[in-house]
Amino acid sequence: MSRDGHVDLDLDGTTYRFRLALGDLEALQEVTGQGPAELLHRFHAGRRYRFRDVRDTLRVGLIGGGTPVPRAHAVARRLDGLPCIPLIARAALVLAAGLEGTEEEPVGRAGAAAGADGRIAFAAFYAAAAAMGLGPAEMRAMSLWQFAAYLDGFNRAHDPAAAAPLTAAEEDALWAWLQGGAPGAPEGHPEEDAP
Repeated sequence: MSRDGHVDLDLDGTTYRFRLALGDLEALQEVTGQGPAELLHRFHAGRRYRFRDVRDTLRVGLIGGGTPVPRAHAVARRLDGLPCIPLIARAALVLAAGLEGTEEEPVGRAGAAAGADGRIAFAAFYAAAAAMGLGPAEMRAMSLWQFAAYLDGFNRAHDPAAAAPLTAAEEDALWAWLQGGAPGAPEGHPEEDAP
């Protein structure tokens, strides 16, 4: 995976660059009616998606990767004649590259912006971009990884004394405690001052 969210894949004998930057993820969510993370999950699970979702993912990814719009639409129209399973696998790779970035340097918890249905709350990205002095076009051109790295740097520069965020394990433990429904405090922290 790459920091800018691109992946180069062969499609019917031609190698294309696919990329889903934030603006492309937003466009894909609008055209499919599904959150990109949920769509990726459906591709991996092999159920509850339409071939149109595969075609739209690849078409939007082509446009995001630099293919001119008319050519991307022409390529997408030809997909109907190709074997379905390899196309689903390519669409999943395109989505994963756009959503995950590089595994070498994890930054932030960008996935936290997605709701239970996998839809991304893009208003939060626009609000954060405005706070950082980024225009909409600049923000939309970034990959999710790039935006998370930019936001992480901005936050560190503006509040270097801030407490470190919870680790994934700490978040999971807190969530498990909250889901337990117990009215008491987490184990190891008795409420000594409780009435």
